[in-house]
Amino acid sequence: MSRTRQKLAETTVRTSTANRGLLYCPRPAIRRGISMSHAPPSYQAIRIRVAEASVDQTRKGLRTGPERGLRQAQRVIESEIQRLPRDERGPLACRAGCDFCCHLRVMVTPVEVFALLEYLRQTLDPAAWADFTEAVTSTDRTLRELPADKVLTTNLPCPVLAAGQCRGYPARPLNCRSYHSLSRQACEESFRQPDNLDLGHPQLTALAKVHEGGQSGFVAALREAGFDARQYELVSALAEALDDPEASTRFSNREQAFLRPPVVEPGQV
Repeated sequence: MSRTRQKLAETTVRTSTANRGLLYCPRPAIRRGISMSHAPPSYQAIRIRVAEASVDQTRKGLRTGPERGLRQAQRVIESEIQRLPRDERGPLACRAGCDFCCHLRVMVTPVEVFALLEYLRQTLDPAAWADFTEAVTSTDRTLRELPADKVLTTNLPCPVLAAGQCRGYPARPLNCRSYHSLSRQACEESFRQPDNLDLGHPQLTALAKVHEGGQSGFVAALREAGFDARQYELVSALAEALDDPEASTRFSNREQAFLRPPVVEPGQV
């Protein structure tokens, strides 16, 4: 096994999981709350293959800039999904207007935050932009006023939502892209019982492994290039990015992008 392959196979970088309350980048181990078959070696091989492709393409993209690196990783994931047999990638229960998962906490890297904001700046009219920024400020305030043990068990709509649909869908973070379900009913049950973090939903193992590999390769390449690859809670990161223009400068200078106290502590994930 090559050093790169071994490193990617052993990585502890976390990719998104299907447990209730948090969309985080995960360890390869499958956690409670996910109804998923035990991943045989063939699925782990998918993860490693995608991770190798992702780290390679992200490195190439980073020569132009972090957002290009992110787009390259997204393309790898999309391409690898199409390589899967049809029954390994659907049919999914996910539909436009089904927004149960859009009330969870999402963890993101800084470049995903800046890419999402740039997309929204370019696509929202002034009134919609004002509505979005007000929603970010309000939701961030609500999150920071919650007791620590309620952050993951309180349904709060993502400020990017409008009428149940994502206004930033083409630029949505990697964890949002990876989150999928085979059962709308399971998602609704989890939504209606937010205190029960053991509730999860069924998802496709191969599809999950593609996303895990794509994310781990992206984060590995980002970190290798010296950029901040920490995971931040999406709403609080959006709020700080809007309030502090220096956040993007710090990121570009390969410094820690976001400095406010975290909404989600490392020990919570």
